[in-house]
Amino acid sequence: MERKSQILILFFVTVAAISLAGFFNSYIRFLPDDMDRFPLVIHVHFSAFACWFALLIVQPILIKQEKYSLHRKIGKLSYFIAPVLVVTILILVTGQTKKDIVISEERAAFTAFVGLLDAVSFSAYYLIAMTNKRNLRWHVAFIIAATLIILNPGMSRLLNHIKPGLGLPAAVFLPFIISIGIILIEKIKFRRPVLKSPYFLFFCCWTVEILLLVTIPKTEFLHLIVKKLLGIT
Repeated sequence: MERKSQILILFFVTVAAISLAGFFNSYIRFLPDDMDRFPLVIHVHFSAFACWFALLIVQPILIKQEKYSLHRKIGKLSYFIAPVLVVTILILVTGQTKKDIVISEERAAFTAFVGLLDAVSFSAYYLIAMTNKRNLRWHVAFIIAATLIILNPGMSRLLNHIKPGLGLPAAVFLPFIISIGIILIEKIKFRRPVLKSPYFLFFCCWTVEILLLVTIPKTEFLHLIVKKLLGIT
């Protein structure tokens, strides 16, 4: 258990560092002197985002220290943090979609669908994790799944800054790499059945998400919905 906690702490610290680095140039470097240049919703979103990562790092530390009661109490903060993340994601995506529709319908449809998919998948993974909070394996698996959704925007920005165009394929393939890697470790080292693994369920869900991502944004139906929601005739 102690080794697993150490791995989780290292993983979540790494994820938080990548995410924060991704938003450094566009947001963090302007704090606190130029906060007025950003709308309130961005500050609220970033605060919830930072609290989520702080919670992820603190929780396995408490487990490692066998402070289970405090772990449960602090974990209840996520009941507030997660909805704030979802609502602010939807607000920010709506704003970005309004900007993108001026450039092209295709870009606006893609932005809107990615944002909606992120909000829905994060919510679903979070709910699965919290429903299974007494089953440590499933709880941790879907906390990781939800966190990978939150990681993608910051990681994509960071990689695109290093090499333009690298962010999207990384965001697509990283959940596959992590889920397959853990499935193989569980199968080889612990002889656990693949089909009963929570990481296999995550792998299947992510596969469906990617299939939807490469098909739905191209449809005229989504274009019409986006224009209708934006009040464009």
